[in-house]
Amino acid sequence: MSFVPNGQPGISPVPSLGNIGFYPSISPNVFRAQLNVDSTVDDQQVEAVLQLSMLEVNQELAGWQTEQEAQGNTQLSDTTNVVYGAGEAAINKNHQLYIFAVQHLAKARILERMRNFDSTASGINQTSEMDIPIGDSRREARRCVRAIMGQTGTVVELI
Repeated sequence: MSFVPNGQPGISPVPSLGNIGFYPSISPNVFRAQLNVDSTVDDQQVEAVLQLSMLEVNQELAGWQTEQEAQGNTQLSDTTNVVYGAGEAAINKNHQLYIFAVQHLAKARILERMRNFDSTASGINQTSEMDIPIGDSRREARRCVRAIMGQTGTVVELI
């Protein structure tokens, strides 16, 4: 009998998920590491939520993307010259915001699915506690999308 310590057993390198040419591919491994998604969520689920999140973010940015392509920008990283760092460690602002938007939306979807695990009284209490991180993840995704489009993060209307 073998013993596997807590951590992330069973997570193997997974190739990046392709995207349409304008947007970057998304790495499931980076997603797992950056947003603390362990092996409780299998690779197929991670890929499914990441793909669905890419589709949603791409749809939200579709009109903006069309404008950018009309200006001669062939990929997302062409849309801004704001770069942090230098050399191979350099990070393009819009490129990183896009990845964060997809990752946070995917994390919200995973958390929503995990709420269904336990239907006992303690599980129901934990479900309501999970609403906050789900909302936070969705909100962060929206902030990133709005930042890519150059919009402010909050819209307030007085009645």
